[in-house]
Amino acid sequence: MKYFFTFFWAVLLLEMINFVLNSLNGGGPLNFIAPLVLAVLMVVVVALIDIAIKPETASPAKSNQK
Repeated sequence: MKYFFTFFWAVLLLEMINFVLNSLNGGGPLNFIAPLVLAVLMVVVVALIDIAIKPETASPAKSNQK
């Protein structure tokens, strides 16, 4: 579920950035595909970072020692 919300916010924010930059550039036709592709890439990067930084599960013998 966390990746769904990450994707939702990435799409929303990238579409807003796309709209603002398009408006500043003269207001041509909007490109809806590029922000979607970037949002998918951002979610994949976030998922990979999440997998990379998860702590290893400690064995019960190690967790009892303090």
